[in-house]
Amino acid sequence: MRSGQVVKLSERLRTVADLAGDNISSLADVGCDHGWLGISLLLEERATHVIGMDLREGPLSHARENALGSGLGSDRFETRLSDGLDRLAPGEADVIVMAGMGGVLMCGLLTRGIEVARAAKRLVLSPQSHIEEVRALLAAEGFVITDERMCRESGKYYTVMQVNPGSAAYALKDEELFFGPVLIKKREPLFLEYVAGMRDKAKKRLSEIAGGNEERKGLTKDAGIKPGAAREDGNISVAPGIKSGTAHEDGYDPEVYFGRILASANKVLQ
Repeated sequence: MRSGQVVKLSERLRTVADLAGDNISSLADVGCDHGWLGISLLLEERATHVIGMDLREGPLSHARENALGSGLGSDRFETRLSDGLDRLAPGEADVIVMAGMGGVLMCGLLTRGIEVARAAKRLVLSPQSHIEEVRALLAAEGFVITDERMCRESGKYYTVMQVNPGSAAYALKDEELFFGPVLIKKREPLFLEYVAGMRDKAKKRLSEIAGGNEERKGLTKDAGIKPGAAREDGNISVAPGIKSGTAHEDGYDPEVYFGRILASANKVLQ
């Protein structure tokens, strides 16, 4: 491949590339996988230098091979074995990309590397889960969400955020945390389709939880056990659904969590 050619990126990565912008001096791609995002930006002459970062050597090796096969040497496409932003110095990259990881993990990496993130001109973030946690962290740390876009790939919805460092912490409403302050203002058809789907999913999950609670009450009543009491043998079944008040593996109460999503979706769609 020659400089100026376009790499065929997935819909998600093309959206990430679009929000990364142009005239990039140095871009750090955290969790770069096979490196195609950075290679694309270099070949399109939208970036001068790319640092592909990953926790594993395997993806970095593939990224180097792909870069070399595209005519890019290590002076243009550099790779670093790094856990998040650990091996990136403040100011070394004017654009930092984090995509393809869960929101809880992303929050941890951003928190640990917050000074590096603050020194960048722009962040492009696309968490695959718990995006509300990422938005809450950004608001608390004073980062401003300047743009948000949604795309759909292989039947799954992806949100990509463009974020700039700011000066003061602020608060977001629940609907903004779950669905995005910029996306809510845009109200594009794909976004509204996504919100409606999340509303229906939340209703279903809450119904399952309520059904599990009712079954649990019936079982304890029939067995002569007070609701909420533990059997000595621990064999009371509460299926289907998840018990209200039970801590989920990600550290949240499902009934509260899906209740927040439902209320937020209803506000967006009203």
